This record gives sequence, C-alpha cells and structure tokens, in this order.
Amino acid sequence: MKQKFTISLNKVTENLELGFEEKWIYAHYKKGATEKTACLLKNDNKSEGEYLDAFFEDNQVSEEMKMEVKNFLRSGISHKDEHWNEFTNFLIKTLSLNMVFGITIALCVFGGYRLGALLDNRYGIYPTFTLIGLFFGIGIGAITVYSMVQKYFKTSIQKGKGIKKSLNKEQENDKSYPIIDVTMDEVRKAIRTFSDNLPKGVYRTILVQDDNCIDFNQLAPHLGGIPSKKFYMSKETYDLFEENEKQIPLEMDIVQKAVDLFVKEHKEFPMLKFDPLHKVNYFQLKQEHYLKEEPKIQFYITDLDGLITHIKPRKKKMGNTSHS
Repeated sequence: MKQKFTISLNKVTENLELGFEEKWIYAHYKKGATEKTACLLKNDNKSEGEYLDAFFEDNQVSEEMKMEVKNFLRSGISHKDEHWNEFTNFLIKTLSLNMVFGITIALCVFGGYRLGALLDNRYGIYPTFTLIGLFFGIGIGAITVYSMVQKYFKTSIQKGKGIKKSLNKEQENDKSYPIIDVTMDEVRKAIRTFSDNLPKGVYRTILVQDDNCIDFNQLAPHLGGIPSKKFYMSKETYDLFEENEKQIPLEMDIVQKAVDLFVKEHKEFPMLKFDPLHKVNYFQLKQEHYLKEEPKIQFYITDLDGLITHIKPRKKKMGNTSHS
C-alpha cells in the first residue's frame, strides 16, 4: 500500500511517498531541489516508525511532516487493507467449507431417502426402509464431513509445521557461518558484490546500522563467514573504517550533509579561499546553522563531487617549467 503526504512550509513544499511491503518500506522524499529515494529493509523487531526515524533524520525532514506520518501510523490506516483482505479470505473460506459440508450432507440424506423409498415401494412396508435410509444417509453424511474436516485441518497443520521448519532451517543456516578474519579490501569487495545484486532503488546503506557498524549477517554469504572484528561505514561517502576509527564515520556523515546543504544554498564550498588543503570551514557551517557544534576531526573537501575525506591531502608542489 502506498500513501502520499504533502506539507507546505512558506515557499517550500515537502512531498513524501511511502510504500509498505512485508519486508520493505519504500520512501520517496522531495523538498525543493532535494530528492531522495530509499528502500528500508525490515530486518529487526522494530516498528515502522522506528525504521522511518533514521530516514527522516538523514534527510532533515520537517517536524510537521514527521507528525503527519506519525498520526497516519497511529491510526492504523496503513494496515486497513491488509486486515480487510485477511477478513475477506477468511469469510470466503468459511462460506465455501460450509457450503461443501451442507451439500455433502444433503446429498447423502437425499440418497438414503430415495433408496429407502424405493425399497418400501418394492416390498410394501412403508415407511420402514425410508426411515432406515434417512438415518443411514445422515450417518454417511456425518462421517464424510468428519473425514473432510480432519483432512483439511491436518493439511493446514502440516503446512504450518512445514513453514516453521523452513524458517528454523533458515535461522540455523544464518547461525552456521564461522567467525573469520578478513581484511578491509575483502570487506570492500563483498559490499560491492552485495550492492550489485540489490533491487533498483535500494542502496548499500541498508548494511549500516545506527552506530555506523556494518551488519555482517547480510554480507556473510559473500564473505563466507562473520568477521571477528567490527567494521564501520559512512552512509554518505561509503568510506570504510576499523574499530579504532569508529568515530570518524559518525562525524563524517554529519559534516557531509552540512556541506551538501551549504553548497546547495550558497553555490560554493564552505572553505577559505586560497586554502591549498581545502579544509572544511566549520565556522561558516556553524554560523549558518548547518552544524550545531564543531567536530573533533578535521575534514577536507575533495574533487569528487564535493565529497569530504578525513585524510589530509598533500600540498601540491609548484614546479618550474622551462621552454626551449
């Protein structure tokens, strides 16, 4: 089911489209020139609101829009169709079974009656065989219906057990991956392979948890196991980090989003002119309220579409050229 939301904020219009599936939440957000699409994978025991909170925070969705979505989720409208379909299917199945049982009993009773009446007419002892035929038909009908009920519920139970067994087997397979030692390059290759197999509109950020730690349960099939140590990834730049650098991706995502917003509104990078290192100017970002506080790590603006890096660039040497 899809649901659309529209909020007008002064001269800017916010549009949000949400699609609720069994294992995914599709989100398409547009605010002015900003547009973002994501498919949020449901892989934890979280509510739909909790999955959307991270998306809202990453894209700086307004409080008004958040409230609209929250009210929508509280009302349970998103599950209205699902519940109605379940009720309809249940009703159809119930009516169908009742009709089958009724017709079966009616045919058995009618058959017993006709057989008894035929014997009564032949031997002239009415209504002896007619009554016997009626009771016989009722008995045969009851036994037939009982057999049908037993067979139906037995099939349903076996089907349920089969599904449960299949789920348990999948869980066992998930837990059967060994603990292995991997390098940064191996993790990078596994993420690339994982990304190549994702559906259109789904990004590798579904691997990144709230603390920027990588969820290796999804990568285990590509790595052949679960790494013995944690790795972290930036949601904005996709840079990888080890445990001793886990603070870098957290601050990197905050600064990258601030830089992007600054560039979008000012058409220039937040850095001092003639700065050979292209350091991100935190003073500008704080002054324009893109940053709440100054990060502890110094980031630098690269030539790759304004992406930032924590690696200090080397100063370019000025070479003398001679002409012959």
